[in-house]
Amino acid sequence: MPGKRIRNSAKNTITVIALLTLLTACEYISNPLEENETTSAVPIPTFTLAISSYVGSLPWQLAEEEGLYKTLKQDYQVDIRVIVEDHPQNIEKFISDEKVHAIAITNIDAITRLVAIKNIGVDVILITGYSHGHDAILLKNGSPQNLRDKTLALVEYSPGHYLLDRYLMSEHIAFEEVSLRPVKKSAGIPEMFTDDEIDGVVTANPYKDLLIQDYQAQVLFDSRQIPKEIVDLIIIRRDIHENYPQFAQALLATWFAMMEKLQGNNRTVALDAMAKMLNTSRDDVSLHLQQINFFDTPTRALAALRDRSLQKTMRFIKYFAERHSLTGDVPYDRWVSYPGRAPGLIHFNAKPLQDFLALPKE
Repeated sequence: MPGKRIRNSAKNTITVIALLTLLTACEYISNPLEENETTSAVPIPTFTLAISSYVGSLPWQLAEEEGLYKTLKQDYQVDIRVIVEDHPQNIEKFISDEKVHAIAITNIDAITRLVAIKNIGVDVILITGYSHGHDAILLKNGSPQNLRDKTLALVEYSPGHYLLDRYLMSEHIAFEEVSLRPVKKSAGIPEMFTDDEIDGVVTANPYKDLLIQDYQAQVLFDSRQIPKEIVDLIIIRRDIHENYPQFAQALLATWFAMMEKLQGNNRTVALDAMAKMLNTSRDDVSLHLQQINFFDTPTRALAALRDRSLQKTMRFIKYFAERHSLTGDVPYDRWVSYPGRAPGLIHFNAKPLQDFLALPKE
């Protein structure tokens, strides 16, 4: 009947309008990664990068102070937030908190801390640089230049511990011939150096240069003698990288922009800003930076990811990790993978840098 058809048509119209309203509203419902404060139809996701107050990570912190992440937000459609905490805390957060999406970490810590977790797949999108004297074995002034029957203080399973193992191997000294006094945090190293029962320490800056300047500590061995073995990485959770590749692109843009600021006429201003962050002098920051070799261009960074010596270094780290039983029962072929290979737990992924180099630059 005509009246019934009209009523049914009205009901159908109301239903369609209600569905369209619901679907439109859904476009504005953000997932846990997305920021609510946006005026665009598609919310911009927010990601967190964890770094420590270490001179090699200062470019990331400086980028935040200068507002670079806000500048890149619209270009790459990602909002990057940086958290600065003690390095061990950052690693724990990355492991336990999925809201920490990327972290600045050494290759030693990545292997020894992440592989045993088994269920966290990550991509290395950038090797920012390598230790070039930043890490060292120090002995007290006047001590014999020999570690046999000596007692050393260090943070266990750290890059410094790896450095010590590499020294002992190169000098054919049995590991058992050196006694270790573990320290929970690097900040405890200077106090241990004054202990009469300690012959030396394994440490990194700022404590390395402090002990040399104030206590006339002698450098027995440092990371210049194992070049490109202790490297700094930027790693991203693999699921995040696969779903939001623009996050990696924004991080790469940030890094190389900050590298430009450390060159030429901009360098002094950048060093002053970094010195303020660390509550130290410009000269100290400059000295510490000289002991880290940055990969400061996309071409150099891509070459570092493809460098075959990386695989040799990983075999040394494999031996270190296995000797100290740090990786559980995970087979070695699942630990690490390299560009062009099927991803392992830690995958050195060259594609983000390849894509970055291919992008047209303004």
